[in-house]
Amino acid sequence: MRVGDITVYPLLDGVMPVPAALLYPDVAATTWQRLAGTADKGGSLRIPFGGFLAVDDQDRRVVFDLGGGPAPQLLPDADLPPVRELLPGCLAELGCAPDAVTDVVFSHLHLDHIGWATTDDRPTFPGARHHIHALDWQHFVVESADASVRNKISPLHESVQLWDGDDNSLYDWLRLVHAPGHTPGASIALIESRGQRLALIGDLFHHPAAVDHPHWRCSFDWNEMAAASTRHKWADILRKTRTPLIGPHFLDFKPVTIS
Repeated sequence: MRVGDITVYPLLDGVMPVPAALLYPDVAATTWQRLAGTADKGGSLRIPFGGFLAVDDQDRRVVFDLGGGPAPQLLPDADLPPVRELLPGCLAELGCAPDAVTDVVFSHLHLDHIGWATTDDRPTFPGARHHIHALDWQHFVVESADASVRNKISPLHESVQLWDGDDNSLYDWLRLVHAPGHTPGASIALIESRGQRLALIGDLFHHPAAVDHPHWRCSFDWNEMAAASTRHKWADILRKTRTPLIGPHFLDFKPVTIS
């Protein structure tokens, strides 16, 4: 994808079958049956996970979200996803070595977004700054009784760049915007160059079909009311500005423009 002077590449890490009723508990099975190519006969959605690489005209390389990582325990039954651990190979195919990555941006700190943050308890991208909203750091690393995120993120302590407030501009073409609800510090990355825009939305929407239904409740949201409010707000903003959006869980990584 080209956004002015910025090139954005999808980075697939894997694909997992997720029961539609688990992801969107209030959406009837018949709704998914009407949407061709969505749920399979067992009622599961094929949900990819991964991230994106953005490269600017100064060869700065920013990775957004890091998939599930090695042997990701992401499925409800604790089985491994049948397709997994692809993200490092995707970067290698693009000629991007781990030490060439300048920045890593986490939309939030759920395990399917931070998997390659560290490998064998060392930063996978040793020269990168790692950008995390302070509210997610507080929630997942400082306060949480679940050590899974803390163990994955803690080795980054020397390179973590915490940010707080409503937004944070990393480069003249890249702005992070706080979009809470899915997690306390969930954020959206807005790329803008030469009048063109793209929104990397994290888990604002988990499926392209949900973009037209911001009222659909997601069972993985930290605060359901805040998440719904944020979805409606950003759907309206992206519609009015005609900004294409894309998320790491969108099948085939196809951008969507809200009509």
